[in-house]
Amino acid sequence: MPARSAIAGALLASVVIAAGPAGAQFLTFPGGIPPANFRAEVDIEASPARVWAVLTDFPAYPIWNPFIYPFTGTPRVGATLEVVTHPGTRSITYQATVVTAQPNRELAWFVQSATAGVFDSTYTFTIDPIQATRVHLVAAESHSGLAGILGASLVKDTQSGLDTMVKAARNRAELSRIVPHRQPVIRISPQ
Repeated sequence: MPARSAIAGALLASVVIAAGPAGAQFLTFPGGIPPANFRAEVDIEASPARVWAVLTDFPAYPIWNPFIYPFTGTPRVGATLEVVTHPGTRSITYQATVVTAQPNRELAWFVQSATAGVFDSTYTFTIDPIQATRVHLVAAESHSGLAGILGASLVKDTQSGLDTMVKAARNRAELSRIVPHRQPVIRISPQ
């Protein structure tokens, strides 16, 4: 709950109440209403299965993911996730419900505020195969209600975080393909 209060406070801090015709008041937002949807894309030299393995290895998120960590739960439809995002210098903690978990293809979760429709968000990660060992990863966030009215710096930080995350996912998938996990070989020489 405290995270929701902090988010609502940050959102309202960017709102200006202006006088309209005949003294009526209305809300305006500096620079207009910022986008409520974010998207980041990257091509990855790895199989869909490898990219899926990276995206669903939630305990490893603190190792490679600069935007979402820690992250706990199971990539199974209906499962509850505990998620912390880090847009800029902020940390936003929330619970989400997995709505899509199609292995090697798509992972999506939905965040709903205590009052439905007030602050709702959907996060989707889609893996589009290009070749057997090459995919196009699309990460998207869409917000509705008050979640769609983000302060200008939060908009920039959210887009930057999503961009950085897909590049980090690419690096992890490509590097883990190159460096196989092998057991060490111990050789004993006769004396």
